[in-house]
Amino acid sequence: MGMKKWLQSTKKDDRSVLFLLIRGYFLLSIICLVALLLPICQNEKTSFVNHIFFSVSIVSTTGLAPADFSATYNILGQIISLVFIQLGGIGYMALSSFIILKQSRKLPSLSARLLKLEFNLPRKYPLIDFIYSVFIFTFLIEFIGAIFLYIGFQNEGIEHPLWNAIFHSISAFCTAGFSLFSDSMISFQYNNFVTNTILVLSLLGSIGFIVLLDFWLKIIRKRKSITLTSKIILLGTFSFWIFGSLAIYLSDTTLTSLGWTGMKIAMFQSISAHTTVGFNNFNLGTLNYASIFIIIVLMIIGASPSGTGGGIKVTSISALLAVLNAILKRKRHVTFFSKEIPASNIYLAISSTVFYMMILSIGTWMVLIVEKSNFPFEKILFEVSSALSTVGLSTGITADLQDGSKLIIAVWMFIGRLGVLTFGLALISENPLIRKKPEIEDIAI
Repeated sequence: MGMKKWLQSTKKDDRSVLFLLIRGYFLLSIICLVALLLPICQNEKTSFVNHIFFSVSIVSTTGLAPADFSATYNILGQIISLVFIQLGGIGYMALSSFIILKQSRKLPSLSARLLKLEFNLPRKYPLIDFIYSVFIFTFLIEFIGAIFLYIGFQNEGIEHPLWNAIFHSISAFCTAGFSLFSDSMISFQYNNFVTNTILVLSLLGSIGFIVLLDFWLKIIRKRKSITLTSKIILLGTFSFWIFGSLAIYLSDTTLTSLGWTGMKIAMFQSISAHTTVGFNNFNLGTLNYASIFIIIVLMIIGASPSGTGGGIKVTSISALLAVLNAILKRKRHVTFFSKEIPASNIYLAISSTVFYMMILSIGTWMVLIVEKSNFPFEKILFEVSSALSTVGLSTGITADLQDGSKLIIAVWMFIGRLGVLTFGLALISENPLIRKKPEIEDIAI
């Protein structure tokens, strides 16, 4: 009962809760770093900065790597990394809440608030069902994914197919993007069985536990229909995926010359960027500017709340599009599927989007200063976008970055895992309530 008593004794004001979440992920990153620094976990030596970069990338489930992951860490290092990928993917508060529920049927209020903050859950959501669903769905999906990948890897004659299957199933579902293959998934470019399995695992991790739980409750007839959140997530995810696939394919002559094969590559890269899983089945450094731009946009949009991915989130972008639609059609209310979106949610969507773009701009500017003219602007922007959205895709410059740039990108990966709005509120928020109504005065827009 020690964890429960500690949570009950901890301060429960908004800022304390935010900092508690930050400290939790910071502690996970430090523990991961200490473990990876042990010589028994390493195949070959690498710099201390690279170890820091790896540990943050692992805990934040980003997948950016400053060196070959499997060449740097041996099987013990890989196992430890996979444990932290799993913790980073499902969220440490989900794990602690699950442990508390096994000891006591009641969840402390602080634990509930942290859980809602970590997964961006709606206010009135069945937390107990959600916690159990996180673990049940995670185990089942990763287990089934590992079986399919084992078959695929064994047919390809890959060494240690079982370990590779387990590692890549967890990495894909947690949208981590870490691979034991030096070229990620490029070797399986024409293997539909393996790439489709990775794609499905990424999608399931990206759409989030809210959608999975909603469908389960509907199947067992505890709920008549899925929630508005799930409808927005599903429509947004598949719309952005299809749009991104077509845009990437049509933007690059190399892909269009490959016909249907090129379209499949574009579909994989679109879902990899959009779900923030970060695997690649094509050398991104060879893509033209137009395709790179589309991938950056997809990374910025990101995955869904309550899932394992990053980015601004599909629901926030959908809320902004609903606002635009309401303004253009001169509607009095902002609606989606004939349901009005609360003003508080719209404010959060606008705030998270604006703050994300500010953080992205600052990070890109800082790396440009450090790197000077070492790399083109678009490659720096791609790298920082990938870090902040916890994607893990790269045009191939990560290993060649200066140590200063690597540290900046590591911080941006950490911010991305927390969520830029959560980070901003922790830094800025003194009191979220406006006690006195200010005067109203019109401005030019």
